[in-house]
Amino acid sequence: MRAEHHAFVDGDEGRCGAILRHVAPRSLRTRTVFRMGAGSPVYLVDHCVEHDGDLRRWRRFEYDAPGSGTRHAGTRAPDGSVHVDGAPAPGLDHAVGAYGEHLVLARMLEDREDVVSYRQFDEGEPAAGALPARLTRQGREATELLDGSVVEAERVRLVVAGHPTNTHWCVDGVVVKSDWCGARSFLVDDLDDLCAGLDADVAALIREFAATR
Repeated sequence: MRAEHHAFVDGDEGRCGAILRHVAPRSLRTRTVFRMGAGSPVYLVDHCVEHDGDLRRWRRFEYDAPGSGTRHAGTRAPDGSVHVDGAPAPGLDHAVGAYGEHLVLARMLEDREDVVSYRQFDEGEPAAGALPARLTRQGREATELLDGSVVEAERVRLVVAGHPTNTHWCVDGVVVKSDWCGARSFLVDDLDDLCAGLDADVAALIREFAATR
């Protein structure tokens, strides 16, 4: 299992949380947690997806956002048919959940593909159905990291239903920076550095997830 920790940075609030991932050969666990200012509630989403080694053949997902009370669980059969919360979800057949984008990108980089097209759905709102998605390499460029250093990185852009959304910067096959339609995240190797200066509740949730293997 490989742990990947990214500091979450909002344009107005600055560093306010983290995106944490535990990547195993057949599963991906993700926690997204942040607080947008002292008076705001903590945003927390836990997600897990299991697959057979290729996310495009995922088997099961769970999505839990306790702040909003939103919970969903889905399964995918070998023929690609999907059930969500125990009911058939034909609009999601042969589609991939949005939280799996990280693994689709990793496989794309590993296989040295220039473009990957697939169908994507929002695990937090599965009833909305799936949309066409495409990851595309856009060449190399200099980009600034969280500590102010500048690296030469490969840029990959996600387009969903014809609209540009997320952008990722990758070095040697590793995502070092992402833009989530305005907010950004940056790879951070040290857990203490990741938690430094954050809201105490947010830091506790980061450490709780990091301690779970």
